[in-house]
Amino acid sequence: MSLIVFLHGVGETPQVWQDQVVALPPGAKAVAPWLRGLRPGRDDAFGVSAAGDDVLSLLNTHGVEQLTLIGSGVGGMVALDIAVRAPETVAQLVLSAAQLAPPKSDLRAQRLALRLTPAKRLARLGIDKERLRAALDALEGVDPTDRLGDVTARTLVVVGAQDDAGHPAAAKLAAAIPDATLEIVPGARQSPHTEAPAAFNATVFGFLDA
Repeated sequence: MSLIVFLHGVGETPQVWQDQVVALPPGAKAVAPWLRGLRPGRDDAFGVSAAGDDVLSLLNTHGVEQLTLIGSGVGGMVALDIAVRAPETVAQLVLSAAQLAPPKSDLRAQRLALRLTPAKRLARLGIDKERLRAALDALEGVDPTDRLGDVTARTLVVVGAQDDAGHPAAAKLAAAIPDATLEIVPGARQSPHTEAPAAFNATVFGFLDA
């Protein structure tokens, strides 16, 4: 059995996956690591591939040959990067609210929102404001579109029913990744795993068990 790895998004902590970890199928093993460059108190810088390399190190740490990657937002981008660069290491791939290449307008809006958010408020949530800003900068120019055909993992693309902006990206991902499945989670917008955890869990774990 492959190790399940939950990858959080920008502006989240690994604890965001609590509803999924407690609902794991019997016998399943999972971890929810910090993405490299986003953990407060560390000196490492964020980069999609650098974060992916850290995730790949879990193969040796846990003595497994393959991983099942479940990523939300930027965590999905990291998971996709791994599935493209090292397809033999990924057994199953779940991409939730993932973007192929974040639009510059979205990044600008996120930077503006971040600028207006007090650092102390983010710190209470376990998030470092400066690291979050650096991560948004690092996402400029990331675009794996031309290599999606290299993905060999069984792939599920998940999008919230009310995430109007996310539907085009989800459809594009599902169409470009070989044999990928697209599922819409009712009652959710951009964060199905927290906004509709029961529906998200049923969709994802049902896919993994198939």
